[in-house]
Amino acid sequence: MTVLHTSRFVLRPIEEADAPVFARLCNDADIARNTARIPHPYTLDDAQGFAAATATAFALEKEFAFAVCDHGDIVGCCGVMRITNELYELGYWVALAARGCGVATEAARAVSHFAFAERRAETLIAGHYTDNPASGRVLEKAGFRYTGETRKQFSLGRGGEADCFRMRLDREDFAPAPDLRIA
Repeated sequence: MTVLHTSRFVLRPIEEADAPVFARLCNDADIARNTARIPHPYTLDDAQGFAAATATAFALEKEFAFAVCDHGDIVGCCGVMRITNELYELGYWVALAARGCGVATEAARAVSHFAFAERRAETLIAGHYTDNPASGRVLEKAGFRYTGETRKQFSLGRGGEADCFRMRLDREDFAPAPDLRIA
């Protein structure tokens, strides 16, 4: 089992037993409207389906989703999805109580390091809805740069498409955190 250790957090693969916590944390309209695949309201059935799907995707090496844990408590989720062997897309969300504390930036750096070091990615892409500039600041702090592209991105939580700024991080531009460990 791949586990990432930062200076403050442990990022571990999502487990079936996490479903009740995910159901509670993801039942947040802000998380839903700022992600593509989280509906609102978010139910225990949704969380159980997510936990099962992520375990399968992890085993098939298609998607690597991690629960971001602070002293054992889940405070967010961060992962990468394989587009090609060299290209991955990064996504994340942070629970309401943990926002504004650097969780997303630290998790994004850790998962980026995982993608470059363990998955041999050459490029990571990400995006954020134009009405969510805080997510753009997270990605910039993690090393991502704007591509100049804006595209429509569907969001289950919004119930439709919205404009999304696109960003990227290339392997040669990535500076890994010195305190990160992958176990």
